[in-house]
Amino acid sequence: VLITGYQFRSNEYREGPIKFMMGLCSFFVSKDYDIPHMYSNSNLKCPLRKGVNYYVYKLSPNASNMPPLIPEGRWKLQVDYLYLNRYTIFSVEWYSGVEYINIFG
Repeated sequence: VLITGYQFRSNEYREGPIKFMMGLCSFFVSKDYDIPHMYSNSNLKCPLRKGVNYYVYKLSPNASNMPPLIPEGRWKLQVDYLYLNRYTIFSVEWYSGVEYINIFG
């Protein structure tokens, strides 16, 4: 799995500071980026088996479980599922925004 973050700058999405790769089974159990919650409505389990129809529905991240200090602005997060770390099987793209609320008191 290749995860890449694109930040909206100069009127287009440009690759930002988020880019990393990890194994599929490691990805499913990772606590980062709220992955367990996002895949809680699915039957994805490792090892993946041939001939099984897998599903995911209501895939939605929870902002409170994201890493701190992601720069503010509009973002596209692309998750590429790769075969042999080379061939893209499919991709998922999320468009979102990051905004921090400053409370002075």
